[in-house]
Amino acid sequence: MTSLKSGVYKVTAEGYEGNTTDLEIEIADNRIKRIVAKKDIKPGSLEEAVFTRLPQTIIDQQTVSVDALTGASYSSKGLLAAVKQIIETAGGQVTDFEKPVQSVVKTTTDRPENANSDANDYASWRETPAEVDQTIDTDFLIVGAGISGLAAAVQAASEGLKTTVIEKNAFVAGNGGGVEGIFGINTDMQKAAGIHANKEEIIAREQELGQYRADGSFWVDLVNHSAENIDWLLKQGVQLTNVDDYHGTCAFPTFHWFKDGFASEGYVPYMKQRADELGVQFVLETSATSIIYDGKRVAGVYATNPKGTLKINAKATLLATGGVGHNDKLIAKQGWQTKNLHYCSMPSNTGDGYMMAMSLGAKDMLTESPEFMMNYIQALPHAGVHLYIDPINGFMSLPSGGPVVFVNQDGVRLVNENVKKENLLYQRMAIGSTKVTYEVFNQAIYDQITKDVAGADDVLAAAVKTNEGDSLYQADNFEDLAKAVGLPVADFTATIKRYNQFAHQGKDEEFNKEPDMLVALDEGPFYIARLDPSNLIGIGGVGSNRKFEVIKDNFEKIPGLYISGMDSTMQYRNVYTITLGGSACAHNVNSGRHAAMNAKAYMEQELTVSES
Repeated sequence: MTSLKSGVYKVTAEGYEGNTTDLEIEIADNRIKRIVAKKDIKPGSLEEAVFTRLPQTIIDQQTVSVDALTGASYSSKGLLAAVKQIIETAGGQVTDFEKPVQSVVKTTTDRPENANSDANDYASWRETPAEVDQTIDTDFLIVGAGISGLAAAVQAASEGLKTTVIEKNAFVAGNGGGVEGIFGINTDMQKAAGIHANKEEIIAREQELGQYRADGSFWVDLVNHSAENIDWLLKQGVQLTNVDDYHGTCAFPTFHWFKDGFASEGYVPYMKQRADELGVQFVLETSATSIIYDGKRVAGVYATNPKGTLKINAKATLLATGGVGHNDKLIAKQGWQTKNLHYCSMPSNTGDGYMMAMSLGAKDMLTESPEFMMNYIQALPHAGVHLYIDPINGFMSLPSGGPVVFVNQDGVRLVNENVKKENLLYQRMAIGSTKVTYEVFNQAIYDQITKDVAGADDVLAAAVKTNEGDSLYQADNFEDLAKAVGLPVADFTATIKRYNQFAHQGKDEEFNKEPDMLVALDEGPFYIARLDPSNLIGIGGVGSNRKFEVIKDNFEKIPGLYISGMDSTMQYRNVYTITLGGSACAHNVNSGRHAAMNAKAYMEQELTVSES
């Protein structure tokens, strides 16, 4: 083994989506002695998991052969690469530090991400493991530590319940870290800003947009509790900054922004801290593998983690696993196209809660539940979970529509391309009925859409040159555009000619597109791009009543089983209306809180019955 030169070395670890962390690594006595992140790290965050737990394993066992933490693979790999760099800088060889980790406990194999999701048979989610390595007894078990799970944990512990939370990832937040804000009506923040809205108008608007297909009582409950929930969050320490209509996209100014624009900054650390203060037990890197049903009620779950198999006995269980947003088979079951699907959700959101509930015969709402589905162009930059807010390829930019032209596989238009003005998610709805949809634009339109984006022309030129996925072509005429993607040349060119006539006369005779969005494609260069699906979250899937108890098809509850957050949402059907900015987040908090309250009442009732 080569000798390492002692000293304190500085290095930068590369993380996800360009994030970096400066590290200080100390080498002494031919050993890695210390690895310290030189930044403030929030408790319970991904960074805390990576820059606390991984360094300890590296130092204890003097190895860089450490598995990436669940849910934090990019940051884990960045840390390990930085340590390897310092080993070499200190005159060592990385191979000397590649010995396997010595585990003192057995490991288990987690179920595949999409197990059983390609069929309606979820029986494996009821299986009893051959042996159990650890048993945990609790009052209230919460599966998932996202927005809803954290709200439920704080509420349950405040109610005096012994509360346990298991979480797949090595950190709390789940898919909720990227949430930007929360809905509220007639809150103190709105009153201070001079904003007032009538609750009944909001509820009526939501029902109208949802074609009156949902039970409106769920909306009444959510809206009526929204201000109280925000007041409660503020008391727990959550940081909200301002309220508006979310970039002008919402019908009412009800969007309350989290500090720094993300729940990972304004919500998660404060709720985790509050839960810790109340004595909530968090068991991280732990995946539920099956649900326990004793013939009368749900009595907990079996789970696995690096220490083995756990049996968690609970008087009531809440599924808060974040929906199906990272499970292509379940997304396809809803009828969405999944070819070239880009995920903006956490890899942990594989529908575990949905599948556990289905294994008990729960009411299946998946095919009626919406996905937060948008467009993106594969050739343009699209790395990371924050694609949806990308200034060029995001859900409010080039692929979302506007002054462009959408054509289907027949080379003809299919929708008002500016339909996003009614709902950002409408940009994808009509495309779900086509084999393929392309967007046509010219340089002038691109320049108009990206006028505030530095280097936008260079991005487009590079995208055309690399053409990832054969998804973007440039030409000087429409015939060559059609040939590039295999569209019927005559039909496509006739469509564009007709569209240009509409633009010049200022009237769209097909879809009544707004005159200011009718921009003629008169001058090249011209571009054609395939619009592929980009999914942020799944919204719903499991049927529940207003107490957030899981129900069967006959609306009878499954005793002891509750559902919250993105696993539920009975107030939506097929499309997330988004006219109430932050309503999904508001539902997460509301359902988590009230599931905990109702679970306590259920436990008290069960205790009374057992004693009588």
